[in-house]
Amino acid sequence: MKRRRRNKKRRINLILILMLFFLVVFLTPRFVAFAKYVYSSIQEYYLASKDFYFSSDKLSLGGTEYKVTNNWSGLSTYVVAVNMTSKRNDKAFTEADIAYNVSFTCSDNITCTLSKASGTIAGTGSNGVNEDSFEVRINPAAGRTLINGEEAWVQVTATSTSPYSQTITGKLIVEVGTADVFYEIVDSVNSPYLTVTITNGTSDPAAVTLSYNPANVLLDMTSRFYLNSSSHTTQQINGYAYINSITKTVDALGITTVKFYKTDPSQNYSYLKGESATPIISLTYQ
Repeated sequence: MKRRRRNKKRRINLILILMLFFLVVFLTPRFVAFAKYVYSSIQEYYLASKDFYFSSDKLSLGGTEYKVTNNWSGLSTYVVAVNMTSKRNDKAFTEADIAYNVSFTCSDNITCTLSKASGTIAGTGSNGVNEDSFEVRINPAAGRTLINGEEAWVQVTATSTSPYSQTITGKLIVEVGTADVFYEIVDSVNSPYLTVTITNGTSDPAAVTLSYNPANVLLDMTSRFYLNSSSHTTQQINGYAYINSITKTVDALGITTVKFYKTDPSQNYSYLKGESATPIISLTYQ
């Protein structure tokens, strides 16, 4: 009788040890992070099967870090544009409108505002172009003087509310430095177009010139950048004149975007200031 009790007690202890072991393993940060990754991947695959695409150039399911250095004086308002899309490529897109909300937290050395707390990415079903955007505006916190090299950050979260729920996040990091005019090229493989975002971080208007080879990219002739431009030059290709440089004034502390169509969608022309690669589109200003 005593032996049976001892055996039963050993079995119970063994079960408790195994339960404790699995509890410890499953609750470790590494396992939790892996479980979140698996869940996000499954959710993304499921939503893609429903032709639902909710993404951004600066936010992602796993969280993205986007850093800009030496372009903010630390005195005036700094603006970061966040572009939203409901398209994977020119053959995979969402027909329905996607409504979403935006929230943020930021470091204690700055104050932040959003150009809007909610938005809608109009789908092709309502004659939309599967694009939307909002701005994050950054200012020094009251009583704070930011110095060169000091960093500030904004954690941005966008959550779609219809027709499905999905959350993407990103951390925007800005380093204080010499105010300048700078730009970035946002692109991806198989995208039919790329987007150039130009930021004038100075306190004066700047005449910005974009130069490029029209054999590689073609300016969107419906864009405000083209319609409000002050001058341009052309290049002959197969007997036709194509714009190969264009100049437009960007307001002080202003930001503007312009779209270019790619002649080879399989290319990825993404570029951020400071990278060693030669950009497909160059920028100069006066």
